Amino acid sequence: MTATGQSIATAGRGYTLDSLLAILQEQELVTAEQAEDIRQREPALRTKVTRDRERAFAGFGRAVYEPSPAEVVAAYRVPLDDGTLTEDLVMEAFAMAAGYPYHKVDPLKLDAKLISSTLSRPFAQRHVVLPLRMANGRMTVAVDNPYSLELFDSLRAITGCEIDLVIASKTDILKTIREIYGFRSSVEQAAEDIGQSIDIGNFEQFVQLRNAEEIEATDAHIINAVEYLLNYAFEQRASDIHIEPKREHSVARLRIDGVLHTVHKMPKVIHPAICSRIKSLARMDIAEKRRPQDGRIKTGHDKREVELRISSMPVAFGEKMVIRIFDPRILLQELDGLGFYKKELALFHSFIRRPNGIVLVTGPTGSGKTTTLYSALKLLATPDVNVVTIEDPIEMVVEEFNQVAVQPKAGITFSSALRTILRQDPDIIMVGEIRDQETAENAIQAALTGHLVLSTLHTNDTAGAIARLRDLGIPSFLVASTVIGVIAQRLVRKVCRHCAQKSILSREQCMALQMPIPEGHDAPELPVMRGEGCVYCRHTGLRGRTGVYEVLPVNDRLRKLITDGAPTPEITKAAQLDGMMTLRECAIKKLAQGLTTFDEVIRVTSETV
Repeated sequence: MTATGQSIATAGRGYTLDSLLAILQEQELVTAEQAEDIRQREPALRTKVTRDRERAFAGFGRAVYEPSPAEVVAAYRVPLDDGTLTEDLVMEAFAMAAGYPYHKVDPLKLDAKLISSTLSRPFAQRHVVLPLRMANGRMTVAVDNPYSLELFDSLRAITGCEIDLVIASKTDILKTIREIYGFRSSVEQAAEDIGQSIDIGNFEQFVQLRNAEEIEATDAHIINAVEYLLNYAFEQRASDIHIEPKREHSVARLRIDGVLHTVHKMPKVIHPAICSRIKSLARMDIAEKRRPQDGRIKTGHDKREVELRISSMPVAFGEKMVIRIFDPRILLQELDGLGFYKKELALFHSFIRRPNGIVLVTGPTGSGKTTTLYSALKLLATPDVNVVTIEDPIEMVVEEFNQVAVQPKAGITFSSALRTILRQDPDIIMVGEIRDQETAENAIQAALTGHLVLSTLHTNDTAGAIARLRDLGIPSFLVASTVIGVIAQRLVRKVCRHCAQKSILSREQCMALQMPIPEGHDAPELPVMRGEGCVYCRHTGLRGRTGVYEVLPVNDRLRKLITDGAPTPEITKAAQLDGMMTLRECAIKKLAQGLTTFDEVIRVTSETV
């Protein structure tokens, strides 16, 4: 919608607290009594918003600190059926009444170059305006107040374009300005200005990152750019950061819910300095660029400690870096929050409560095995128990565990560490992965001598883990006598609860899921959910992930089959007769409950059928 015409038509109403409250009453989001109470408490609400704003946007200037009417209303926290009246909901109602589209700013879909090259940072901050896109000589901009004719005249003069408006919240616009201009300013002025004392003797060296608002006051270029990038990744719930050199530029990508998103393009000349800064924090060799390296950083975000694991590798156009983020809120969870159903959770609890034996967790890389093991160990690690782990590398340092890092150059391998650990009076041993015969034999020996051993294998399903141990040279009778149970798992993305809509599976979809359909009958009416796509899920229809589990307890019948050398399909069939729910069946159950989608079920379980 063109800015000027709409502004003249509706300027009489304006963007004031009274006009906004009238709109919210019309849309039945606030009552007359609540509106009057907000008016009475306006001074206190403004003071609260101003204090929060000054903390979050230090150095932005007085225009930024002045609360908008929507922020005043949101600070009152009007109760709704599914939460409270947020600034986003207020602005959405205001946009509808004003006749403009509402836009939830998605930082991952912004053109940072367009934003920073179109408007100066002071102008964007003062007028709370954010360029979104350019097409056919028209520029779409996000504002929180669509009634400023002076702003639109200035925008047309600056850009030479006609202006189309969308409405967004003031908080979203200012937060994006801070991130985009802060990062690009640091990148553009960057120089190799790296220098920080690192204690190489402390494995858990803690690096204190400034949060985004604290970075504002200074401009140490590369240091700032790296800190902006890390803080941004934390806020976006990213699990990995990829910094990749290309022929003409460098790219930063974030993996969110298992999917990579490009967030920044940087000048190629900056890439070595960014890598050097990260290496410095991770105590890696800055000068070595021809060989892969590994390092780690421990830092803090939002009043919690976060572990970062760094991997560098030479590629065609330079050195690529991947930063894996280990958030304790994700890695250490309550077992009942991982996605187990009641029966499978009870079986898993029975496995880890046994005094001795082997519990195996299987699945491909990125299927959540580490989260399952760490969460189980956290439950078991009481003061009267000695928990020892062998990892390559240590995923996250947990004080309650005694963690050993595999270091082949120092002679510390999974098998050698396991032999030593048996002399360390352990109760519970976690072996990061059983990769070879020697490690498998030592794990079996530990289980036979009265220890509980937890470990992982890379197999597709539970019965495949039995075959894998046999392939490693473990006699069938030893596998049968030591393995307590096996868990195979995957992660499926969940339907976004903000845009979930009912749907019905087609006959073709039911056949793809191998659901029984009698000849001549239509597909069963199985209602499921799918996401329409909204601002909360970045229009993917999916937000967050949950586990899908296949749990195989080794009972007497299975123990006999294993001892007799039964093939994998026979073991699987026997387990199913005993009530085991397969990965596909578990995923279909989550589909039927509206937790995930048909496409996700097919994606994560196709290789298990």
